[in-house]
Parts: sequence; structure tokens; C-alpha cells
Amino acid sequence: MLKPYSLKRACKQDERICSPPFMELTSTYGEDTLQQIEKSGIAFPFICKTRVAHGTNSHEMAIIFNQEGLKAIQPPCVIQSFINHNAVLYKVFVVGESYSVVKRPSLKNFSAGVSGWLGGEAECLQNARSLRHKRDRESIFFNSHNVSKPESSSVLTALDKIEGVFERPNDEVIRAISKALRQALGVSLFGIDIIINNQTGQHAVIDINAFPGYEGVSEFFTDLLNHIAAVLQGQAPEVSQLNRSKHLAEQTGSLAGERTCCASNGCRSMVGKDPWIVDSETTPSVKLQHQRLGCNSAVSPSFQQHCVATLATKASSQ
Repeated sequence: MLKPYSLKRACKQDERICSPPFMELTSTYGEDTLQQIEKSGIAFPFICKTRVAHGTNSHEMAIIFNQEGLKAIQPPCVIQSFINHNAVLYKVFVVGESYSVVKRPSLKNFSAGVSGWLGGEAECLQNARSLRHKRDRESIFFNSHNVSKPESSSVLTALDKIEGVFERPNDEVIRAISKALRQALGVSLFGIDIIINNQTGQHAVIDINAFPGYEGVSEFFTDLLNHIAAVLQGQAPEVSQLNRSKHLAEQTGSLAGERTCCASNGCRSMVGKDPWIVDSETTPSVKLQHQRLGCNSAVSPSFQQHCVATLATKASSQ
């Protein structure tokens, strides 16, 4: 779960980015529990998550619709306001300055209930029924793997209809979130779970995962190799990257002509019409257009292939 101070640094003043209110529950349901929840700005329904980041139980979650449902919560846990997002989750996998976006199924929209009595007698009756349904609704317990995996098929993801705003994630916003979190958290390998608020169109950061599985990211090993090379070159003393590349190019003859490119001169893995985000069912993942790290002349093609093959072999054996 994202720390509050990291969230503030990541979002800054960008109104396009938000994170649902959340808090940690450390004790069982008591007289002051509801007051603590309201003080944190959390409203029903909300998501209940375990504090465990890895392991068998780390994906066990619940949707709590009312005060009665609080009694079934097993602390310690984290609760977070639920935001309707038309059943679409965007998983952003970050490797240094490079990142990939994978579209996954997610929870369908749920009613937030009724907050007041407005309108005529018919509307009041309808509101009363809606409020009673909200109060009587039982909590839903589920495993997120059964909801948000590419092959997932669940009644919880079956969207009756698209409501409100239905937008694709904005390239500029994703890039800003990725960069801000790298700086705030001091890490370069992590995943971001993002949903689009169907009422405001905001990009809501709902979770941060350290060392995710990178499932569906076909170019992970290449990205990792490029990132390692960039880090090592950045640590070289008294030799600028440009001079170093030039020196190595002179040593390897035509190598620079074969594989010289960099992110700053606009190297892209894909061009054309808005191809950077696709359904996971058709293509596992696609790189954001201008976020593909370029090949560096300091690393030969044969060495890159060797490293990628070695990393793939090690990963498959684990």
C-alpha cells in the first residue's frame, strides 16, 4: 500500500491524479471504529485488503457495504474507498524509465447508496428501497487473482452497462505517476495499479507493488538489461555517457552504426495510431510509445542476447 507522504509527493498539484482515502485497521470492530473510518474520509462501500504483500493470503479481499459488514473484518488490514471504474484495471509495470501498461478485468460498479431525501414521493420511495438494500447487503469476499487475471471470468467483473466517464489512461499522466513514484519511493522495479474514476476521469492510484511478476510484459528482460546498463554507465567516474559511447564505438568499428539510439532522440517501439494500450487477451502488453528505452552502443547485440537468454533461463527455472 502506498504511504500517505509518498502519495502527496507523487500527486503534487496534478488534478488528473488521485488516490482513494484509506486507513489501516489494527483492532477488531468497536464503538469508535465507524468514527475512525468517517474521520479518514472513507465511505461505504469500501475495499478491505490484507497487509501482507506476498503469499497465499495476500490476494484475499472483501467489499464492505455497511456497518454490519465491519464485524467480519479480520485486522490488521487496510481499507480503501471503492471507486467505480467500469470494471477495468490498468497495471503499469515499471523498469527504470521504461514502463508497460496491461489492461485487466476488474470489479464492476457498485452503488454508493443514498445520502439524502430529494424529489417527490416516488423518488423518496425508490431511495428508501435503495438505502434498505444497501443496509441489508452482505459483504463480498473474493480473491483478486480470480478477478483481475487475464483469463479471469467472474460475476464480479460482469458490467451491466458503462456508467459515466469511460476513458483510456493518458500517456502523459502515466509517465508523470511513474516518474514521481520512482523519485518518492527510491525504487526502479515496481508495479502500479490504476483505475479511471468514471465520475471525474481522474487516474486513481489504488496500489503499489514491489517487484511484481511482470506477467504479460514480453520485453521485460530487454528492459531490465537496458536499465542495468544505464545504471552502470551513470556510475562511471569522470567519463560522460557521450564520450564513453564514442570511445566504445571507435573500439568496435561499425557497432555504433548498427545499434546506436537513445530515448532522447525519440526512439519508439511502436508508431501509428494509439497502439500503446490493448486488451490483454489479444496482446499481453504493449510499450507506451515514447517510453521505450533505447539500445545503447555500449552494450553489443550479442551480449544483450546472451544476458536476455540467461535471465529467461533463470526465471523459468524458479
